[in-house]
Amino acid sequence: MTKQRRCEWLAVAAAALIAAPTLAADLVHHHGFETCWSPALDKPQFLTAMRTSIDGKTGCIPPQSGNESGVAYTVCNVANGCGSGVPGCAVVLQAGVFSGDFVAGSFAAPGTASNIAAPLDAGFFGSCTVNITAITLTYTLDYLMRVDGIDGVYTDDLQTPAVDIVSYASNNNCNALIGAAIASYLPQAIVSAETGAASAIEPSLRANTLERAICPLSVP
Repeated sequence: MTKQRRCEWLAVAAAALIAAPTLAADLVHHHGFETCWSPALDKPQFLTAMRTSIDGKTGCIPPQSGNESGVAYTVCNVANGCGSGVPGCAVVLQAGVFSGDFVAGSFAAPGTASNIAAPLDAGFFGSCTVNITAITLTYTLDYLMRVDGIDGVYTDDLQTPAVDIVSYASNNNCNALIGAAIASYLPQAIVSAETGAASAIEPSLRANTLERAICPLSVP
């Protein structure tokens, strides 16, 4: 290799190193002068990694108590309902296909959740079950992306996932006298389910999708 050729090669290599994000654990090297770092996920693989990080995860609605029109009640006080030693009502999550902006780091997908059978105890007014079914939801994920200076990005961090239940149906076998308690409880249950779902999926998303190179961006 001539001295001039070697200088040109070193200049290119130095430029690539300067463009690379710091602390990029999986940005090992380029294949010669190819576009992407090795190893790197392509866009479909990254979208699939988000989906599989969510599918089958179990969120939890913790026990809640309230008082409506003089009727005291407790809901989802199920021993070990969310795992050994964890009371509550479990909800299993599924995700649809993600799409989004790889440079901005914003992604979303539709999803569903398993039916929730929430036992309600109203003391003197009896016990019954509130069923929440046909649950549809959306997932919103926001990543901090670093561009790699070539044709890819690197996932550096993840904000707390957002899970929004957009529709559901409900029915119950409860005494009509505690109907007001049920109406009061449902909004709380939905918020708790959203919070529990977000907490359930965040660890696996961080483990499976952070510190990853995604390349090339110019290919669908």
